Amino acid sequence: MLDKLKKYLYNNIYINIVQSSKNTKIYVEEVSHDGSSENYEEVIKSSEKSDIYEFINFCMRKSPISYISLLDPSLSQGAAPTCSLDDIKKYCELDDHEYVCVDSNWTYYTPKLDLLEIKGRYKKTGLDFIFSPFYMLKNFFADKVKGEISLYILVNEDYMALSIFDSSKLKFASLLDMQQDDEGDDELVMDVDDEEELILEELENNSVDLEGIDVDDDIDALDDFDDLDDLDSFDDIDDFDEEDEKDDVFASTEKPLEDIVEQNTFGEDYHRFSLIQSAVNTFYKDPKFDGDFIQNAFIADGIALSPEFKRFLEEEMFLNVVVRKIDIAQELCELAKAEKK
Repeated sequence: MLDKLKKYLYNNIYINIVQSSKNTKIYVEEVSHDGSSENYEEVIKSSEKSDIYEFINFCMRKSPISYISLLDPSLSQGAAPTCSLDDIKKYCELDDHEYVCVDSNWTYYTPKLDLLEIKGRYKKTGLDFIFSPFYMLKNFFADKVKGEISLYILVNEDYMALSIFDSSKLKFASLLDMQQDDEGDDELVMDVDDEEELILEELENNSVDLEGIDVDDDIDALDDFDDLDDLDSFDDIDDFDEEDEKDDVFASTEKPLEDIVEQNTFGEDYHRFSLIQSAVNTFYKDPKFDGDFIQNAFIADGIALSPEFKRFLEEEMFLNVVVRKIDIAQELCELAKAEKK
């Protein structure tokens, strides 16, 4: 009786967190007992840890019924095309991982150490759900994965989650790290207390037995995740006096801002394409995947890709490409609401 009254008096607050090396996006949806809803969002620099906490706590104070969801940011996570613990060893050793079987035919996983770091990062607010990008990708293209073998890619700021499905069955998956050459990962680490910091240091030094650490304390959803990218060269300048030569050199470096942005975007898109091409080649060449020929690619675009990205896939890999825009934080909210039904 009290629970029903509570649900009638208070809104359900869904707080959804998508973090990157630069920004942390927090999308909030307030749902009333009659089904009506209100939503808003905040984008905060990932280095502004106190601002992130403050905004989450502000949202939580609006109602005693709140759910906090996070898109798994681990760059060591993955997925395998089986739920058999014997067969899964062909793809990953899961002794130090948390994992979940989906649809009785595929598994996604994350290292326990990464989950422990996530727990420390959000210890001041807690987490109710941690969702895998592979699980999100499968749900976002639920109308397509049932069909013939196709490539599916969720494009996020720091990584891409790549999957190959055939008639709803996962055949291959890989997390493609766009930040592997960067050194700014420290921005993502939130405050941890001295005891947890010591544990993390010991774990990183391989001096602590993981079996003795309860990763799941204080996070309800870790047992069920889903419950849970040249310098411009100057042309040679001949037969000019010293003053004219200096002027010409400076003029040649003044490129319009939009040209610089376009050049940077082109480089990032080509880097993404190269990672995808390499992953698909692995699928084709590694006999354990029994790689059939792929003709179609479905892209969940979470960052506003340029047309060049689609063109690379079409012209270089001969794929039929469909791009769908996705608001990753809103999609995260949909997953959370589905779990609470």
